[in-house]
Amino acid sequence: MNKAERRELIIRHATTLFAEKGYYNVSVTDIIDECRIVRSTFYAHFRNKQDIFRLLVDRFSDILQEAILGINISKADRRDDLVGAIREMSLALVDAIERNRDLTTILVTAPLGHDDDFDDKVNEFYAKILGAIKLLLAEGMRDGTIARLDADIISYAILGNIKQIVLQWIIYRDVPDIRTALDDIVRFILFGITRR
Repeated sequence: MNKAERRELIIRHATTLFAEKGYYNVSVTDIIDECRIVRSTFYAHFRNKQDIFRLLVDRFSDILQEAILGINISKADRRDDLVGAIREMSLALVDAIERNRDLTTILVTAPLGHDDDFDDKVNEFYAKILGAIKLLLAEGMRDGTIARLDADIISYAILGNIKQIVLQWIIYRDVPDIRTALDDIVRFILFGITRR
């Protein structure tokens, strides 16, 4: 196994441990034991478990930002075009979350307030996602595709919806088929509960 493969092995095992035991309950020793490596090998790649967590969050936020910003809602001339564009983005988000199920679990369940470094990284993650949502909203408002609203407040509402749906889907398993539910989710986020 080369150095890059060994590094990814450490990351993969650490991610699984963080999701199974909780980030705060995992030690570097746990990661070393799970990987079946010596301590010096771990420290040749990382200073501590926080380095792994930071790397994971950065990778995941980049993937989610790309999915969110990968659509152009200003080109949606009709309501059906807008629904289709947002559904396409939602499918990309679902795929990213499924591929990163362990990290998603950590981010939606880990309590804040125990470790400033951890809290800062989680907050940075959500700030990046909010920023991407705000950019998308601003584009749609500028081009008249969506109503003019407070982009900050609406981005919080959208992210809150997403976080709760992910919690119900990934953690509680109350949403057995997220892809089937996407049409209702997208229509709710775009049009609320009013009749059309």
